[in-house]
Amino acid sequence: MRNPIHWLSLVLRLGKAKSAEATVMISQPDAPSLARFLSTSKEQYLRDIRSTPQKGGEWTVVMGNEAGDLDSIASSIAYAWLQSEVHKKPTIPLLQLERDDLDLRAENTYALSLAGITQPKEQLLFLTDLAPFSLTAPRTAFPSHTFALVDHNTLASAYTFQNPSTTVTAILDHHADEGNHLNASPRTIVPSGSCASLVTALFPPEIPATLATLLLTGILIDTNGLKPGGKAVEPDHAAVGFLAPHSTLASSLPPALTTSLHADPSSQSEALHSTSAIKVLTHRLKKLKGSVDHLSARDLLRRDYKEYVLNVPGAGSVRAGLASVPVRLREWEFQDVISLWMEEREIQVLGVLTFFHGGNQGKGKPKREMAWVVCDGRKKDKEEQMPFDVSALAEKLFKGLEGSEELKVKLKKKRRYDMEMNGKLPYSARSRTYDQGNVNANRKVTAPLMKSILEAA
Repeated sequence: MRNPIHWLSLVLRLGKAKSAEATVMISQPDAPSLARFLSTSKEQYLRDIRSTPQKGGEWTVVMGNEAGDLDSIASSIAYAWLQSEVHKKPTIPLLQLERDDLDLRAENTYALSLAGITQPKEQLLFLTDLAPFSLTAPRTAFPSHTFALVDHNTLASAYTFQNPSTTVTAILDHHADEGNHLNASPRTIVPSGSCASLVTALFPPEIPATLATLLLTGILIDTNGLKPGGKAVEPDHAAVGFLAPHSTLASSLPPALTTSLHADPSSQSEALHSTSAIKVLTHRLKKLKGSVDHLSARDLLRRDYKEYVLNVPGAGSVRAGLASVPVRLREWEFQDVISLWMEEREIQVLGVLTFFHGGNQGKGKPKREMAWVVCDGRKKDKEEQMPFDVSALAEKLFKGLEGSEELKVKLKKKRRYDMEMNGKLPYSARSRTYDQGNVNANRKVTAPLMKSILEAA
C-alpha cells in the first residue's frame, strides 16, 4: 500500500517545476466549484436513494467521527472531493450530526465560509436528511453499503443494521487503532496532530484554493497553528507547507517563504507558525471554538461528544459516552442534565472531560477535570440482556482511573461535586469527579484507557 506521507513528498517534488504563474492560478478563490460540488453531490445522492434505492449502492459515503469537529468535517469533504473529482468514483461526505447541531460549533461554520460553503445546512449531507435512519436506535437500513472513514477507524453498528453488504474501503485516522476493517485500502492509522494532514497527503500537486483553505483550518485548530513542541508532527508540517501556498492565504505569505515551501514543504514549520496570516487565522479559530457562553448544559454535553461500545466481561455490551467540554464543572449545571442525557443515549457510562484555563479571565495555566457516572441506562424492553452490576462496573472504572499514571487524577471532595449526595442521579447510579494532573491527556488518551480498564478480565 502506498505510504501517503511519502506520496505527498513525491507529488510535491514533481510539482516544483510548475511556474509561478500556475501557482498563482491555483491559489485563486474558487468558492463556487467546491460549493457546487457539495450541493450537486447531495442533490444527486438523495435523488438516487429516494427514486431508486438500489442506486445507493453505487456511492461511497465518507464520514468523520460523530463529534463533528472541524478536522472531521474538513477531512470528509476533502476525501469525497478527491475520490469524486480525481478518481471519478461517486463519493458523498456525510456529517454524523443532525442539521441543527452544526450551530453548536462556530469555528466550523466560519471555516466552511472561508471555503465558500456559505449555506452548509443546505449544501452538506446530515443524518437529518436520511430519516428515518437513526444512529442511536436504528430501525431501518442505511441506504448505502460502501464507506470510507476519516478521523475514526471503526464503523458504527447502526450502519450495518439490516445491511449485510457493508464494506469499509478506506480509513485515514490518527487515533488508536481499534483493529477493525483490516481489508480497507488505504488503511492509514498513524500519529499526527490532525487527520486532515493524512488526507492532504493523498492529493496531487493541484488542489482548489478553497479546499486547501478548509484542510488548512482543520490542521491549524488541532495543532495550535503548528506550535513548536505541541501536537504537530512531520505529516502536519508537510501538509501545511503544501496547503498554505495553494490556499486563499497565499497572497498574504512572504514571497520568500512561498518559494521555500514549494522547494520543501516541511522545511519552514517555525516560519509558518510565526507568519501573521497563520497566527491570525489560528487565533480566530481558537476564539470561536471557545465561544460557548450561549450554549445550554445539554448543548455543552452534545457539542463534542463520542460514543463507544465496549465488551465488558460479566456485563456484555456496554455503551459509553465521552463529552469534551471547554468549561470548568462548577460553571455550568451539568449535574441537572446527566441523567436525561444518559437515558436519551441509552448509555451506561458517561465521562465529562473538561478543559479550561485557570486564573483571572481564563488567562492562567491549562487545567482539566473529569466527572464520571455509571448507571443502567438500558431500555427495559430489550430481550436477552445480561445482568448489569452498576457498583462492580463503577468500582472497576474508578480503580483504573485512579491508578493511571497517565491521567494522574485526584478525587474532588467538596460536596458540590458529589452527584450522588446531591440527589442528581438515579438511586443505583455511581459517580466520581476528579482533578486531572496531566493536562495533555485529552479524549484521544482517555478513550482507549477507559476501554482497556473496562474490557480487562
